Amino acid sequence: MVSSKSSASEHRAGVLQIAKTIFFGLLMIGKKETWEKGGDGARMTSGQIVAGAVIGGIVVIATLLAIVRVALRLASG
Repeated sequence: MVSSKSSASEHRAGVLQIAKTIFFGLLMIGKKETWEKGGDGARMTSGQIVAGAVIGGIVVIATLLAIVRVALRLASG
């Protein structure tokens, strides 16, 4: 007999699914099916969404800072 707790954990989204969903969410690219029942987003817990958004935000800010540094170096010669 399978307990409800183990079957629920089998259907949770994996790390790669979370990263992909948050990345495309940050870029505002996505499908409606992602958030419908059975989609990757629907299987994510609220904690996974928050953690993914925080990590994604850090990556976006770090990328923007790197672009600014490169632009300033090129501009200053």
